Amino acid sequence: MRIAYAFFIGVLLLTSQDVCLSQTVTSSKSTVVPTSPTVPPIKDVNPDVLQLVIDDQWDRGNDMFGKGRVKPQAELDWKVIGEHDVSRHQSVRNLLAAGKLKTINDFSFASLIFQHSGDPSDLMLAHLLSSTAVGMGGSGKWMMAATMDRYLQSVKQPQIFGTQFITKDGHSWTMEPYNRTTLTDAERALWCVVPLAQQDKILKQYQDGTGEASTGMEGCK
Repeated sequence: MRIAYAFFIGVLLLTSQDVCLSQTVTSSKSTVVPTSPTVPPIKDVNPDVLQLVIDDQWDRGNDMFGKGRVKPQAELDWKVIGEHDVSRHQSVRNLLAAGKLKTINDFSFASLIFQHSGDPSDLMLAHLLSSTAVGMGGSGKWMMAATMDRYLQSVKQPQIFGTQFITKDGHSWTMEPYNRTTLTDAERALWCVVPLAQQDKILKQYQDGTGEASTGMEGCK
């Protein structure tokens, strides 16, 4: 049985050097569904990495730089997505080995790609990639928290920030296992994660079937 993780990525283009990743899928009032993903003219990013992350999100029904959600979660083919993820991971590893990742955007997008894995080594790499992007001046503190939570879950330990919502059947959602006392809300805020009370509201939205809210603090970098 596949376990699904709620992890929705929207993108706000800030400058040519800094693409901010948040947890919220962008939305659109338009009813026109695009047939191919939007490819933006972003500078300071390896074009191969950019295409890989666009494909990563398109597979998940999200036009990352355009219309936002374009396909319902229920219509996604997770077997095919998993196969594509493996291929994308190898492509990013090849780029890393060749020294082709150099900018904040490169490392941020590579982190997002590796976030989509259940393998502890992939998830630790995702955390290190996001940490590298932040160390270079990027706006990815929430991603650092999310990758750590995913890594902890992958080694059968409870998450500590509260970024992950989990379902086994698409209906019953939980954040467990979750150690809520490891960090204070003030410490979560340092990593752009909303406080426990707000997380509980978001969890209820998932349980009610309306969940796509963000655990990322608005405006936090």
